[in-house]
Amino acid sequence: MKHRFVLSILAAAVATVCAHRAEAATTVSIAGQSMSCGSTRVFSDNRLPMEGRFVPGRGIIINHGLMNQLPPAVRKFVFKHECAHKTVGGNELAADCIAAQEGAREKWLTSEGVDTVCKALENEPASPGYPSGIARCANIKKCYANPSTRSVQKSGSQRPAGSRAPRPAY
Repeated sequence: MKHRFVLSILAAAVATVCAHRAEAATTVSIAGQSMSCGSTRVFSDNRLPMEGRFVPGRGIIINHGLMNQLPPAVRKFVFKHECAHKTVGGNELAADCIAAQEGAREKWLTSEGVDTVCKALENEPASPGYPSGIARCANIKKCYANPSTRSVQKSGSQRPAGSRAPRPAY
């Protein structure tokens, strides 16, 4: 547990330093599509130890090196998931739900894309603040099927937005 806390602090420090040094925009190309998170600034920094991260008061930081290793649907989902943290704080299920619903409404997420996102999550174990990949996938599928309902999913434990520890997936 102590190791995980240290990793969380390290990730927050790296993200803060990266946000200060990287150039920001409000629109970014993700898998060939122009995407934005309203007026939220988007930073690109390949030193970030994860694909993406929302930092309250700063914006979204994207590691394009890691993102480009993912299938296009997963890249777009990660971006919208991080954007959703602006609204729902550290609630991972709610961020997943908003990303799935926006993807369905905006037509960049298909049922095959949902399956691809679920495959990327399938081996993720539950950990503090993060439901298991299986639970997240079930939630994503439910939200994708109901894109007009703005439901906020409750996760078992919430963490403050921007406090995520490095994980191999978002």
